[in-house]
Amino acid sequence: MAKKIKCSFQDCKAAAQRIAGDCTFCEGHFCNNHRLLEDHKCRNLDDVSSFPGESDWWLVGLSGVLPEDTLADLLAAFQCKREAFEQNAMQLNKERTQVIKTV
Repeated sequence: MAKKIKCSFQDCKAAAQRIAGDCTFCEGHFCNNHRLLEDHKCRNLDDVSSFPGESDWWLVGLSGVLPEDTLADLLAAFQCKREAFEQNAMQLNKERTQVIKTV
């Protein structure tokens, strides 16, 4: 009889789920409690909590390839998107449901 694979999460002794518990990002095998990327804190999970592009990493190397006016247009469009993202985030935070506790 084949030995059951244990969960790859630290100090977890539960049996790993077949197929659903296999993480293709970190190659780990996880139980039902740790099968989601967020639950086992997958090392290959990107942080999407902030707006992508806090730095202008995507502009590296473009200054020699693109004309200056095109580069300026790209920067302006990116700034507009960033501002729209921040305004939308503020609006969504304002509209959050508030729990009213009765005394």
